[in-house]
Amino acid sequence: MMLDFKQSCIILDKPSGISSNHALSKVKKKLSQRKAGFSGTLDPLASGLLIIFLNKATKLCSSFLNADKSYKATIKLGITSTTGDITGEIISSSKIPDIRSIDLKKIEEKFMGSIEQTPPMYSALKYKGIRLYEYARKGIYVHRDSRNVVIHNINLRHLNEGNLLLEVNCSKGTYIRTLAEKIGEEIGCGALISSLKRTKIADIDLSKSINLDILLSSTTEEIFDKYIINVDLLLSDTTTHELLDNEVVKILNGSKIKTNKRPSKTVKIYDYHGRFIGVGEINENSELLPKKILL
Repeated sequence: MMLDFKQSCIILDKPSGISSNHALSKVKKKLSQRKAGFSGTLDPLASGLLIIFLNKATKLCSSFLNADKSYKATIKLGITSTTGDITGEIISSSKIPDIRSIDLKKIEEKFMGSIEQTPPMYSALKYKGIRLYEYARKGIYVHRDSRNVVIHNINLRHLNEGNLLLEVNCSKGTYIRTLAEKIGEEIGCGALISSLKRTKIADIDLSKSINLDILLSSTTEEIFDKYIINVDLLLSDTTTHELLDNEVVKILNGSKIKTNKRPSKTVKIYDYHGRFIGVGEINENSELLPKKILL
């Protein structure tokens, strides 16, 4: 399959210590691109998967924003901070219970499934058009409603004295810092995140990613040859539908067409030349409705 740069993306492994926007700016500058975006903000402390969408592929950002994600984190017990991680101002410190007395399986069970979370003040959520972390830096408190998130899988292990290893697969909108704080409360000594890595978005894992430093040290030719992929390849397990010649215009105009396929929430749409057009949905009447068209 030939690369279509107008519908492409880069699966980036963001390093710790820079913001997601800073990483995006570096990629845009390297590739001399004006239009690019990413799906799912990573805190500056966090490293890991950050999908950079280029050109018209930015229309699919929201599709991956809603995807389940996996993380690996180190939880430091006996200490809390303003941000819920090691970068914040220390609020309290407590004696850590005997590690052997902590029933990790019981804690896992408590947080498994559907839970309520209140977004932290230090987050990228907006209130009246301003990021919450901007209010927090000024010492302004903003009320946040709790919301439902789902923990699909959680695994806690003793890492070393005073530290736990957390591996979690969760729904969109889950804050791992908040989860770590609640785990610390459950143990009775408080906790924060000292390291965090996003390891998976939907079916995309770190094995498909490129380290930012390697990307930036590569030539433009190497980047195009090795690291930029067509965005439809991200939707590996998705139903596909190839349009007939007379159906292309209908889809581009937003009209639905009849198919012989079963209902599906997400369908990759191609024209009769095999060119990726966008994504749609097949309803109960086997009709294909366009949702995100990239042309």
